[in-house]
Amino acid sequence: MAGETRLATAQANGDSTAIEIPRYAHIHDSHLRTLLVEGTFDSATVKFQISLDNSSFYDVSGADAITAKTAVNVEFRAKYVRVNVAGGGGSESIDAWLL
Repeated sequence: MAGETRLATAQANGDSTAIEIPRYAHIHDSHLRTLLVEGTFDSATVKFQISLDNSSFYDVSGADAITAKTAVNVEFRAKYVRVNVAGGGGSESIDAWLL
């Protein structure tokens, strides 16, 4: 895929490494992107999170309770993004991309 940012590869319970979004300098511009999430969920819930400082992260409404393969449009203005995986039974393996 062209223009994609990989957020997680085979992510188990926990936080993926935060990714810095390139065009953050234009904070007044909207960042409408598509979040793709797939993999083995094993009862896990995936949350898309944003941060201005790579320290305090916030859930994005509408992408904060993903429990199955999905594509969802998210709009945000933040410098850093990541996914959080929680509640998996031990065999969860989540992949996520931001387009």
